[in-house]
Amino acid sequence: MTEALQRFAALHPGPTLVFLGMLGACVGSFLNVCIHRLPKGESVVTPGSRCACGEPIPWWCNLPIAGWLMLRGRARCCGGRISTRYPTVELITALVFAGSWWLLPPAKACAAFVLLPLLILLAGCDLEDMLVPDAPNFALVGAGLMASMFLPELQGQTEHALPAMNRLHSAGASLFGIAVGTAVVWWVRTVGTVLAGREAMGEADIILCAGVGAWCGWEGALFCLFGGSVVGVVTALPGVLSARIKGEEYDGVVPFVPSMAVAGALWFLRGPELVRAWHHWVTG
Repeated sequence: MTEALQRFAALHPGPTLVFLGMLGACVGSFLNVCIHRLPKGESVVTPGSRCACGEPIPWWCNLPIAGWLMLRGRARCCGGRISTRYPTVELITALVFAGSWWLLPPAKACAAFVLLPLLILLAGCDLEDMLVPDAPNFALVGAGLMASMFLPELQGQTEHALPAMNRLHSAGASLFGIAVGTAVVWWVRTVGTVLAGREAMGEADIILCAGVGAWCGWEGALFCLFGGSVVGVVTALPGVLSARIKGEEYDGVVPFVPSMAVAGALWFLRGPELVRAWHHWVTG
């Protein structure tokens, strides 16, 4: 598949990005179904798509992005408002697919087509229901370990002449990333819970950080946690400032999984560049 895409992309770069964007939008449409149903314990296969009023949704109304625009954000059957989450997730996933192919080597881009939708799914569930299902979270860990075994370049393993050694070292790096992600977040959670007197982080945060470690190694796991903290602070800052201006106490809750997902995606897409930028900034 990768070689076929490479040949087609070399001849038709523009149509390739358009095709991948359309494919990503379709994947995003399925992610919307998962975001809506998985936290509720519902099947993502049956029943078919239905409006909140119970009416089945025609196929043309389910066209990614275009369906929402044609309906102007209103259900065809009852006129109820359709959440902007649907076209937003589809658009983000479309950009992720096209952008991954544009920015990454082909093999790593194909890996991104698995990792990044899983991160979008987990972030969407946390934002929608403040509940992260275990199945896709554990799938993130397992898929990362398997991908590292078959694509050693994910863990930077290219120096050995024997493919088997590359895969072995890559699997070891993935397992170490899982261990570091699990241990660091567990200790942060434990210490934070003791200091705050309440649960500081959820178990989903531990599994997510381990999953990023499986895909990106121990550096990615650490960046997922600490970079995610920075993203969370930046996200919460407007609300904090607004509350200060109004003289009120800020009581908003910022889900941490989306922040960690953003940090994990950033590391996967541009990890080495981030390290070089940090080293350059520190050394002047």
